[in-house]
Amino acid sequence: MRSAGEATRDRILVAAKVEFARYGVAGARINRIAAEARASKDRLYAYFASKEELFAEVTRRWVVETTEETALRGDDLAGYTGRLFDNYLAHPENARLQEWADLEAPELVGADDVRTEAVRSKLAEIRRGQRDGYIDPTWNPGELLVVVTGIARSLALPPQHGKGGREVADRRRAAVDAVRRLIGAVS
Repeated sequence: MRSAGEATRDRILVAAKVEFARYGVAGARINRIAAEARASKDRLYAYFASKEELFAEVTRRWVVETTEETALRGDDLAGYTGRLFDNYLAHPENARLQEWADLEAPELVGADDVRTEAVRSKLAEIRRGQRDGYIDPTWNPGELLVVVTGIARSLALPPQHGKGGREVADRRRAAVDAVRRLIGAVS
Protein backbone atom coordinates (compact mmCIF):
# COMPACT_ATOMS: atom_id res chain seq x y z
CA MET A 1 0.00 0.00 0.00
CA ARG A 2 1.30 3.46 -0.89
CA SER A 3 2.00 5.98 1.81
CA ALA A 4 0.21 9.33 1.89
CA GLY A 5 3.51 10.99 0.95
CA GLU A 6 3.87 8.83 -2.17
CA ALA A 7 0.28 9.59 -3.17
CA THR A 8 0.89 13.33 -2.75
CA ARG A 9 4.11 13.14 -4.76
CA ASP A 10 2.30 11.25 -7.54
CA ARG A 11 -0.51 13.85 -7.62
CA ILE A 12 2.09 16.60 -7.88
CA LEU A 13 3.75 14.84 -10.82
CA VAL A 14 0.43 14.32 -12.63
CA ALA A 15 -0.56 17.96 -12.13
CA ALA A 16 2.92 19.12 -13.16
CA LYS A 17 2.80 17.10 -16.39
CA VAL A 18 -0.46 18.79 -17.37
CA GLU A 19 0.89 22.22 -16.43
CA PHE A 20 4.22 21.80 -18.25
CA ALA A 21 2.51 20.40 -21.34
CA ARG A 22 0.16 23.38 -21.43
CA TYR A 23 2.54 26.23 -20.50
CA GLY A 24 6.12 24.96 -20.76
CA VAL A 25 8.69 25.43 -18.04
CA ALA A 26 8.72 29.24 -18.15
CA GLY A 27 4.94 29.59 -18.16
CA ALA A 28 4.18 26.87 -15.61
CA ARG A 29 3.21 28.08 -12.15
CA ILE A 30 3.99 26.21 -8.96
CA ASN A 31 0.82 27.67 -7.37
CA ARG A 32 -1.37 26.06 -10.05
CA ILE A 33 0.46 22.74 -9.80
CA ALA A 34 0.12 22.64 -6.01
CA ALA A 35 -3.57 23.60 -6.15
CA GLU A 36 -4.36 20.99 -8.80
CA ALA A 37 -2.46 18.34 -6.82
CA ARG A 38 -4.28 19.31 -3.61
CA ALA A 39 -0.94 19.98 -1.95
CA SER A 40 0.70 23.00 -0.43
CA LYS A 41 3.63 24.76 -2.09
CA ASP A 42 5.70 23.77 0.93
CA ARG A 43 4.84 20.10 0.37
CA LEU A 44 5.72 20.41 -3.32
CA TYR A 45 9.07 21.98 -2.47
CA ALA A 46 9.71 19.21 0.07
CA TYR A 47 9.75 16.78 -2.87
CA PHE A 48 11.25 19.01 -5.57
CA ALA A 49 13.71 21.80 -4.81
CA SER A 50 12.81 23.82 -7.90
CA LYS A 51 10.49 24.02 -10.88
CA GLU A 52 13.36 22.76 -13.04
CA GLU A 53 13.85 19.72 -10.82
CA LEU A 54 10.11 19.01 -11.03
CA PHE A 55 10.24 19.33 -14.83
CA ALA A 56 13.23 16.97 -14.92
CA GLU A 57 11.26 14.31 -13.01
CA VAL A 58 8.17 14.75 -15.19
CA THR A 59 10.42 14.40 -18.24
CA ARG A 60 12.18 11.34 -16.81
CA ARG A 61 8.86 9.56 -16.22
CA TRP A 62 7.50 10.49 -19.63
CA VAL A 63 10.63 9.30 -21.43
CA VAL A 64 10.84 6.01 -19.52
CA GLU A 65 7.15 5.21 -20.05
CA THR A 66 7.19 6.16 -23.74
CA THR A 67 10.42 4.26 -24.40
CA GLU A 68 8.96 1.14 -22.77
CA GLU A 69 5.64 1.44 -24.62
CA THR A 70 7.12 2.10 -28.06
CA ALA A 71 10.36 0.02 -28.01
CA LEU A 72 12.37 0.92 -31.11
CA ARG A 73 13.98 -2.14 -32.68
CA GLY A 74 16.36 -1.94 -35.61
CA ASP A 75 14.53 -4.72 -37.43
CA ASP A 76 11.12 -3.00 -37.09
CA LEU A 77 11.41 0.76 -37.49
CA ALA A 78 8.03 0.91 -39.24
CA GLY A 79 6.43 -0.93 -36.29
CA TYR A 80 8.05 1.59 -33.93
CA THR A 81 6.45 4.36 -35.97
CA GLY A 82 3.03 2.78 -35.47
CA ARG A 83 3.60 2.36 -31.73
CA LEU A 84 4.81 5.95 -31.45
CA PHE A 85 1.75 7.14 -33.42
CA ASP A 86 -0.47 5.23 -30.96
CA ASN A 87 1.37 6.75 -28.01
CA TYR A 88 0.95 10.29 -29.33
CA LEU A 89 -2.74 9.62 -29.91
CA ALA A 90 -3.21 8.24 -26.39
CA HIS A 91 -0.99 10.88 -24.75
CA PRO A 92 -0.96 14.09 -26.83
CA GLU A 93 0.57 15.89 -23.86
CA ASN A 94 3.77 13.92 -24.52
CA ALA A 95 4.19 15.65 -27.88
CA ARG A 96 3.70 19.04 -26.21
CA LEU A 97 6.20 18.15 -23.47
CA GLN A 98 8.72 17.20 -26.16
CA GLU A 99 8.21 20.50 -27.94
CA TRP A 100 8.59 22.51 -24.73
CA ALA A 101 11.66 20.50 -23.71
CA ASP A 102 13.25 21.14 -27.09
CA LEU A 103 12.43 24.87 -26.94
CA GLU A 104 13.04 25.75 -23.32
CA ALA A 105 15.16 23.17 -21.61
CA PRO A 106 17.90 21.88 -23.91
CA GLU A 107 20.52 23.09 -21.42
CA LEU A 108 18.97 20.81 -18.78
CA VAL A 109 19.92 17.72 -20.82
CA GLY A 110 23.24 16.31 -19.72
CA ALA A 111 25.16 13.21 -20.76
CA ASP A 112 23.47 11.21 -18.00
CA ASP A 113 19.97 12.55 -18.67
CA VAL A 114 17.30 9.96 -19.40
CA ARG A 115 16.49 11.64 -22.74
CA THR A 116 20.13 11.36 -23.81
CA GLU A 117 20.22 7.69 -22.86
CA ALA A 118 16.91 6.97 -24.64
CA VAL A 119 18.17 8.61 -27.84
CA ARG A 120 21.51 6.82 -27.54
CA SER A 121 19.79 3.41 -27.36
CA LYS A 122 17.46 4.28 -30.27
CA LEU A 123 20.42 5.33 -32.41
CA ALA A 124 22.17 2.06 -31.55
CA GLU A 125 19.09 0.13 -32.71
CA ILE A 126 18.95 2.10 -35.96
CA ARG A 127 22.63 1.35 -36.57
CA ARG A 128 21.94 -2.33 -35.86
CA GLY A 129 19.06 -2.24 -38.36
CA GLN A 130 21.37 -0.67 -40.92
CA ARG A 131 24.09 -3.24 -40.31
CA ASP A 132 21.58 -6.11 -40.57
CA GLY A 133 20.02 -4.78 -43.79
CA TYR A 134 16.66 -3.58 -42.45
CA ILE A 135 17.40 0.13 -42.88
CA ASP A 136 19.13 1.93 -45.74
CA PRO A 137 22.67 2.48 -44.41
CA THR A 138 23.05 5.84 -46.16
CA TRP A 139 20.76 7.47 -43.56
CA ASN A 140 22.36 9.37 -40.71
CA PRO A 141 20.77 7.61 -37.69
CA GLY A 142 20.08 10.85 -35.80
CA GLU A 143 18.44 12.50 -38.78
CA LEU A 144 16.39 9.38 -39.48
CA LEU A 145 15.14 9.31 -35.89
CA VAL A 146 14.06 12.95 -36.17
CA VAL A 147 12.23 12.28 -39.45
CA VAL A 148 10.48 9.14 -38.15
CA THR A 149 9.41 10.93 -34.97
CA GLY A 150 8.11 13.84 -37.03
CA ILE A 151 6.08 11.55 -39.28
CA ALA A 152 4.46 9.79 -36.32
CA ARG A 153 3.72 13.03 -34.48
CA SER A 154 2.46 15.01 -37.45
CA LEU A 155 0.09 12.29 -38.63
CA ALA A 156 -1.15 11.48 -35.12
CA LEU A 157 -1.80 15.04 -33.96
CA PRO A 158 -2.10 17.55 -36.79
CA PRO A 159 -4.71 20.28 -36.41
CA GLN A 160 -6.22 19.58 -39.83
CA HIS A 161 -7.53 16.19 -38.65
CA GLY A 162 -10.62 17.67 -37.06
CA LYS A 163 -13.93 17.46 -38.90
CA GLY A 164 -13.60 15.82 -42.26
CA GLY A 165 -10.06 14.60 -41.63
CA ARG A 166 -8.79 11.15 -42.52
CA GLU A 167 -9.62 8.31 -40.18
CA VAL A 168 -7.07 7.48 -37.50
CA ALA A 169 -6.42 4.02 -38.96
CA ASP A 170 -5.69 5.55 -42.37
CA ARG A 171 -3.28 8.11 -40.89
CA ARG A 172 -1.51 5.40 -38.86
CA ARG A 173 -1.18 3.21 -41.93
CA ALA A 174 0.18 6.18 -43.90
CA ALA A 175 2.82 6.85 -41.22
CA VAL A 176 3.96 3.22 -41.10
CA ASP A 177 4.00 2.93 -44.91
CA ALA A 178 5.93 6.19 -45.26
CA VAL A 179 8.65 4.93 -42.94
CA ARG A 180 8.80 1.58 -44.75
CA ARG A 181 9.44 3.43 -48.01
CA LEU A 182 11.79 5.89 -46.36
CA ILE A 183 14.15 3.32 -44.89
CA GLY A 184 14.35 1.39 -48.15
CA ALA A 185 15.04 -1.88 -46.43
CA VAL A 186 17.38 -3.95 -48.55
CA SER A 187 16.56 -7.36 -47.12
